[in-house]
Amino acid sequence: MNTFGNIFRLTSFGESHGKAIGGVIDGLPAGCVISLRKVQEALDRRRPGSRPGVSPRRESDRLQILSGLMAIDREGVPGELLDDTDLAVTLGTPVGFLIPNLDARPGAYDRLRETYRPGHADFTYDRKYGLRDWRGGGRSSGRETAARVVAGSFASQLLETKGISISASISEIGGCSDAARFDSIIEEARTAGDSVGGAVICRISGVPAGLGEPVFGKLQQMLASAMFSIGGVHGFEYGDGFSLCGMRGSQADDRITPEGFLSNHCGGILGGISNGDEIIFRVGFKPTPSIALPLETIDRQGNTAEVKTCGRHDPCIAVRGAEVVKAMAAIVMLDAWLVNLSAKDF
Repeated sequence: MNTFGNIFRLTSFGESHGKAIGGVIDGLPAGCVISLRKVQEALDRRRPGSRPGVSPRRESDRLQILSGLMAIDREGVPGELLDDTDLAVTLGTPVGFLIPNLDARPGAYDRLRETYRPGHADFTYDRKYGLRDWRGGGRSSGRETAARVVAGSFASQLLETKGISISASISEIGGCSDAARFDSIIEEARTAGDSVGGAVICRISGVPAGLGEPVFGKLQQMLASAMFSIGGVHGFEYGDGFSLCGMRGSQADDRITPEGFLSNHCGGILGGISNGDEIIFRVGFKPTPSIALPLETIDRQGNTAEVKTCGRHDPCIAVRGAEVVKAMAAIVMLDAWLVNLSAKDF
């Protein structure tokens, strides 16, 4: 399945070492103003090679809009749609976009054509389809998430007009919550040819009470589904999450006053519906499975083998994953808004 969402939907396409990745965004109301400069800024925060401690793959990730938007100036006169256009108007039709792969190196993966990398989707893709894209994992690569960031930026900009803002940041690296040590922990792992896991905390403020469905479309369910669709994610909890398992009801219940809730153990969601408080959730990323240390594995014929994944990989997925978490949260929240209200409310 390559499409996510109910009314606001993203269909992504492309492979890590193909010609391009891209997507189609459907369900955007007509007449909404989008800044493509802000979309590009979000892509720049996610792109590889942007800073120390991430994959050195050199991709500019320049967005190309194919359809669904029209550029206007301050007087409303149509103009040329550029990647830094600040006033682009949605037409109510599907927004198609491309992000060319300029630094793809498919040949670097030829040695892995017959060998499964531990911790990757190589083995399971082969069992499911009878073949796989060994060139960096194809669709299972984190490269696919750039399309999500584009859709997430569109969604964030529309949510901002409703007073809803979303932030996501690293809360833990390698079991350590001291932000001052994050860079050194990542560098130590990278130098050793290894990798490290991490956690991201996401906060959504300004959400009105009433978003989300009561049974099979619970807001936390939609958020969990979105987060678990991100490669490398192994954990999700909202509010106090697993800490609630050790509490009593008298400790965990959020008491209500005429002024509002006295606490937020529930993370801003009750019965699957937003209660008007800040929505808080955490996402756990496993260590990057691509490491330069020798690992025992098998080849496609079932023979024992050994593999070292040397190449351009993030020593910690969570670092760039934070931008993807933010994007997927925005997609969910806009979708929930549109499910709750008619498109004309925009």
